[in-house]
Amino acid sequence: MLNELEQLAAKIGRVLHHADTLAAENQRLREEIGRLRAEADQLRGEREAMAADRELLNIKIEEAQLRIQSILDKLPTAGDARQLDLLGEGEAAQPRQQASGEHA
Repeated sequence: MLNELEQLAAKIGRVLHHADTLAAENQRLREEIGRLRAEADQLRGEREAMAADRELLNIKIEEAQLRIQSILDKLPTAGDARQLDLLGEGEAAQPRQQASGEHA
């Protein structure tokens, strides 16, 4: 009977040691999960900031395209003899052209 109790005590000791090992591993895994969650939150925040920056850049590109198109629309065509009016001073420049045209 004493031998059986010693064997049982040894088995209980091994089970307790295994339980302690599992508890330590469990704690390590919980800490790792916490670290990974924090890292994921940081990456999510960075991704959202990059998406906002990208949206802002897209808006700026669209505005620049509109300004470029506006300038291109002001350029004379190949058959148009008018002077370039890139600054929007067309009304002031036209009387000078007519005056020089009348004297020619």
